[in-house]
Amino acid sequence: MKKITYCKIILVIMYALVSLFALMFINLVISAANDDMYYKEFYSQYIRKFSINYGKGESFPYNELGSDYALYFGVSETSDRDYDSIRAVYFNGNAAVPNILEGRFFAEDEMENGVAVAVLGTLCKRNVTTENGIDYYISGNKKYEVVGYMGREGEVTDLDNMIWLNMGAYFEKAAAYGRFAVDGGSEVNTDNVVKALFSRLPDEELENAGEIIHERKIRSIAYFTRRIYNYVILALIINIAIVSIYYIDRKAYIIAVKKFIGTSFGRISAEIISEYVSFASIGVLVGIIIAFLLRFTPFADSDEVFLMSFSLPSLLAMFAVTVACAVIISVLPIIRIYRKDLSGNIK
Repeated sequence: MKKITYCKIILVIMYALVSLFALMFINLVISAANDDMYYKEFYSQYIRKFSINYGKGESFPYNELGSDYALYFGVSETSDRDYDSIRAVYFNGNAAVPNILEGRFFAEDEMENGVAVAVLGTLCKRNVTTENGIDYYISGNKKYEVVGYMGREGEVTDLDNMIWLNMGAYFEKAAAYGRFAVDGGSEVNTDNVVKALFSRLPDEELENAGEIIHERKIRSIAYFTRRIYNYVILALIINIAIVSIYYIDRKAYIIAVKKFIGTSFGRISAEIISEYVSFASIGVLVGIIIAFLLRFTPFADSDEVFLMSFSLPSLLAMFAVTVACAVIISVLPIIRIYRKDLSGNIK
């Protein structure tokens, strides 16, 4: 039975951390390739944003702009999950709507008649008041009845901290001054809705209206945290290399004996690399266990834990990246020890 040494334990722990960073990066790439509206602020790829200074909102022409479209107005939007992100919304026809976990979505007559109703993400229950068994959300001194809670069962999505207020009810007292988004579900339909909207704007508002470049959101780690992680990963790889050199140096006697009896460099390298592959494999298993246990901690809603979610492609890629890292890091120490004069190690 092979002896479990301090170096082996350290290498397994380090490769477990490598596997976690690899899993986060892989899921980030998968998210970027996956056109899932739940992780892109519930915008499709055909979204177009505009700055419109209409002033009095009650006469803003949000309806009858076409068929199958969604119109959004940013009341107070934020990506910080500790705060509510508020939108005034209007949906027409067969526009894409989110999954409802509790209750229901807006009814067509509510949209058209400006009824004070709202649909909330599950995190927004923290700011709901209940009267006579009915949930209400208060925004701008106006009370909205909560008719449903949206999101995905068992998943952390961009909808969780969103408040959607019926646009007609919101504009009864508020100004239509700010950022609007038009989503028609296709490039042609979105263009048609935009043209219809701008054709109904007065000339003075039309002159001040302008399109905003929309950068499609990919859920990721915050910029400064990501920069810190770059240094952490670099430090981790350097430390793995240092421990690897120490570990292989400790095997100098065995390598010297094998060289003396004529064992080829390729065979010696394969034996050592296979050890590192086993360290990496155990590290991946430890990493999976850590990622799973993090779901039951106060960090469960963080972007980091979100990016540690499992799927067969992400797990396979996680394993491949970690093993590749182990093989690459082990090569230089092996060449270094093999080229050394090891005659003094044989006594």
